[in-house]
Amino acid sequence: MKNFILSAFLLAGAAIGGGVLALPMLAAGPGFVNTLIFISITFFVAYWIAVLSIDVYARYDSHEVNAATLATDFFGKKGYIITTVINVLSMGSLAAAYVNAGGDLLVKTVLPYFHLQMVPQVGMLVFFIAFVPAFIVGLSLISRLNGSISNRSKRVIRIIFTIKYACLAGGIIFGLKLINHDIFNFIPSEVKYIGAGASTMFCIWMMHMVLPLALKLNDWNPKKAKMAVLVGLAIPAIAYIGWMSLIFSLVPREQFLNLETIGDIMHYALTQPNVPTTISRLVGVFASITVLTAFLSIGFALVAFVIDVFHWKNSPKSRLFATIISFIIPVIVAMAFPKAFAIIYQQSNMFQIAACLIPIAAAVKYNSAHSRSNIQPWIMLIFGSAIILSQILDNLKILPIYS
Repeated sequence: MKNFILSAFLLAGAAIGGGVLALPMLAAGPGFVNTLIFISITFFVAYWIAVLSIDVYARYDSHEVNAATLATDFFGKKGYIITTVINVLSMGSLAAAYVNAGGDLLVKTVLPYFHLQMVPQVGMLVFFIAFVPAFIVGLSLISRLNGSISNRSKRVIRIIFTIKYACLAGGIIFGLKLINHDIFNFIPSEVKYIGAGASTMFCIWMMHMVLPLALKLNDWNPKKAKMAVLVGLAIPAIAYIGWMSLIFSLVPREQFLNLETIGDIMHYALTQPNVPTTISRLVGVFASITVLTAFLSIGFALVAFVIDVFHWKNSPKSRLFATIISFIIPVIVAMAFPKAFAIIYQQSNMFQIAACLIPIAAAVKYNSAHSRSNIQPWIMLIFGSAIILSQILDNLKILPIYS
């Protein structure tokens, strides 16, 4: 049971990344109700993609299988290359987004408590440099996550998740009295803005990278792993709805047009005269932990990937060089576009959705070879591809944008 709970929280933790902070920015256009409807749809899509993916992974005797393994086995070297490129682009853009958000929050929500001022770009650089030592000395934790998880690692994960979720739950519960019922007004005409934020409105796509680990924790039992996915998805679903309700109640919809970054939104929301100090602190801690844990997770993954690519010995020196190589472009991108957290994060989700569809494509090929029905996998492929297309159209400024 402990491993089941841990797997569910790992899935939920991967789902509730820093993108939850971008949700209000992207949901401001379509509004609360339209976004809630879309989130409900993507909840079932994400679950069904996970179910199909778990069935594919579970066919392997080896418990070290991952998306790259599937791509190689089903689509050869080209599949492996495509998968690698997609994951590098996803991780790289995620790293840039988290450095961007981390520095912005540092400058606009943390330093003001100490009466310090700093331009966002410098804050981003400080945020990155502050955690470089973690990548140099802390890679062993991630290694254990990818292999056998020690009891000490499990305790650390539980503590971090407990603090994170407790702060979010506390902020939402204490903030119930602040909920503005006007946010529940249904505005059908604003549905047109859904496409511009579709890839990020329910930011659960990183969850799919944890599916093989969820299977391993549940003794390679597909039924238990699927139940863990359901629980793991329910946590962020509830959290996202509560988060949107709170932020939309504190920040009027039209005010989002004047707030350019996540730091601006958090500062505006948490400094309103009617917001108790308790709520401000709980939500502030949640936002900081969310960005930090997401940043560290993706950073460890990038560093490990670079070390593996160059076949370096895992040493402090190699981890330092790997950290520099991993982050030089993301940090430059983050600093060059200091107000573009949501945009950068959207690109990451586009690549991550493509990565999620690799096991589904493998399922299509497997079912075709064994004369099985492909209706469900094709529906998931079409839906996922439609979200990716919507993001491409948004990048090209073709879709309507709330302005």
